[in-house]
Amino acid sequence: MKTGAAILGAGGHARVVASILKANDISLLGFFDDNFKEGEQIRGAPVLGRFRDVLNFKENISAAYLAIGDNARRKTMYDFLKENHFKMPALIHPQSCIENDVVVGGGSAVCLGACLATEVQVGRGVIINTGSSVDHECVVGDFAHVAPGVTVAGRVTIGPGTFIGMNASVADKITIGEKATVGAGAVILKDVPDETTAVGVWN
Repeated sequence: MKTGAAILGAGGHARVVASILKANDISLLGFFDDNFKEGEQIRGAPVLGRFRDVLNFKENISAAYLAIGDNARRKTMYDFLKENHFKMPALIHPQSCIENDVVVGGGSAVCLGACLATEVQVGRGVIINTGSSVDHECVVGDFAHVAPGVTVAGRVTIGPGTFIGMNASVADKITIGEKATVGAGAVILKDVPDETTAVGVWN
């Protein structure tokens, strides 16, 4: 069997990850997902089995990439891959905008059109989704998800496991806690505590 990248997940976000691999000329071996039929074709590559079946293909896998939208589930799969010594490099679309001093952790994906300004720090297993913007000196915690079209101003801290819904806006110097949820289109003008859902104009 040939060697190539493995994608963990085969849903909608997996297609985004596959497109980023293609844009980077990275060969795709196939997908692993508990909810898809083995042999099913996605973007010209097969579903090779369930999540744990990735262990059977380890010698053929050059690197593993996470394509799981749910933050908690993504962390579980990251930990599983790490325990089994898979390579999990950051995946960055060549048509994203990233300053040279930005740090992006392993297992994270920066999608088409996303912009990360100077001194941004992105943790492990993060999704910076299509067309989102994260300004200077922000910190995005492990396994967070910044959805399409989000605008984050400078010096914002986004806690681990937090989800920021599409087209939300976050004012500068805000802290959003761990495992918080920011609704789609929300405007965040004050801090959001841990495990809190913030919608509308949060002030």
